[in-house]
Formats: sequence, structure tokens, C-alpha cells
Amino acid sequence: MAMTAEAYEARKAYMRQYRSRNRDAINARQREWRAQNLDRVKEYQRKYWERKAGAGNIRLPWLAYGITPERRKELTEIAKSDEYADMVLDAALKADRQAAGHIALSVTKGISYDFLEFHDRLGRCPLGRTDFYGARRLFFYYLDVALKERKGR
Repeated sequence: MAMTAEAYEARKAYMRQYRSRNRDAINARQREWRAQNLDRVKEYQRKYWERKAGAGNIRLPWLAYGITPERRKELTEIAKSDEYADMVLDAALKADRQAAGHIALSVTKGISYDFLEFHDRLGRCPLGRTDFYGARRLFFYYLDVALKERKGR
């Protein structure tokens, strides 16, 4: 059961007071832990900066991939045609291996996440709504790259 707004605010106020009263002890414990766990600190920092740089972040917006609304419409039409079925499947697998079938079906048939969350043939989608649409944007990026590579040959 979720906390009421009043209880949540009371807890936040208590924690603020606790931290201000015990700031020195908390900081000392944190410094001690960091000194004893240098390898973990380095790993956490590496992961943080990779996420910050967008590496592995599937929630990036369309602009981050350089795909305009016009290009998105073109890619959607290309994905729906059977001519590029192999590229569609490859791009879906690159975007998210576990949800590749759901992504490919969503793009090729124009089906929203609400109808794909549990599909009769594919089963439950392994991603939540936000991650699914993020992976779908990543799919379009991989498809765009593959099409440009094919055109460049």
C-alpha cells in the first residue's frame, strides 16, 4: 500500500533533520566505505558516466538519434514492406533481443504497446511501456543506419 502524501512529506522532513543533525557522521561513514571499496566506486562511476553519455540508454528521444518526423514516416513505410524484412528483424534484435518480436510486430503492423503487452503468440512483453517505446526508437535508428549502409554499397 502506498504512503499518503502527508506521511511522505513527514518522512522527508524527518530525514532532512536527521541528515542535518548527523551530517559529519554520515560523511565519515561514506568516506570510510569509499576508501574500503575503491573498485566498486570506480565501477559505479564508470556506469554512471556511460548512462549519462547515452551508452545503453534506450530512453533517448528521437532527436538524439537524428531522426526527423518525416524520416520516421519513411522508415515506418519501409519497415511495413516485405522487401526489408531481414533488416527489420536485425534492427529489432539489436534494439532489444528479448522484445524483438514485439518491436517488429509493433512497427510492421502498427500495433501499440497496449495491445502487445500480452500477445497470444509472443506472450508477455519483457519491457514496460517507457522502455518499449525507447527500444522502438532505437530500432528505427538501427534500421536507418542499415538502410544507409545498404544504399552506400
